[in-house]
Amino acid sequence: MERSNPKITNNGLLHGKVGTYALMLHSPHQRSIEIGKLGKMNVRKGFYVYVGSAFGSGGLVARIKHHFRISESFHWHIDYLRSAVEITEVWCSHDPIKREHEWASIFMGVHGVKLPLKGFGSTDCNCNSHLFFFSIPPSMKMFRKRIEQAIPNHHRIERIDGNALKVLFFCYYLYSPDFLFME
Repeated sequence: MERSNPKITNNGLLHGKVGTYALMLHSPHQRSIEIGKLGKMNVRKGFYVYVGSAFGSGGLVARIKHHFRISESFHWHIDYLRSAVEITEVWCSHDPIKREHEWASIFMGVHGVKLPLKGFGSTDCNCNSHLFFFSIPPSMKMFRKRIEQAIPNHHRIERIDGNALKVLFFCYYLYSPDFLFME
């Protein structure tokens, strides 16, 4: 079996590797915002989880880096929401299979979950939403346990602190792309 030596960032994300992720988001204030063709969304004070996958060029690093920027031009529903919420953590897995629908289903089954806007992030699939609201942050321990029960061969899910990623992405833009990707 041939072993590869992929470049790894300081925070555990493999550069260029694909996978599934969940953005842990916090809204300190209540406000109303427009989410493209979906219409108005009342952003409540509390915690949101947005589930996605990154199987294109640049993989998880590129996608998560995009989500940390507040966009002026919006491509995804989450781009609209980012002006109203802060990313506190990212949960991600380098599982080579797209798992965003299974992850969304698991979050949908968590006690106390609310759907803030039907169709958010899921206009290209049969999920009700890929955005979930919680009055308290969801438990990663519970999530991992549910994943293990539903998908026994699922790759490990990592937790990455949002502040640590902010610093890394800031350095990336300030210095050079090579800063993050060390041998």
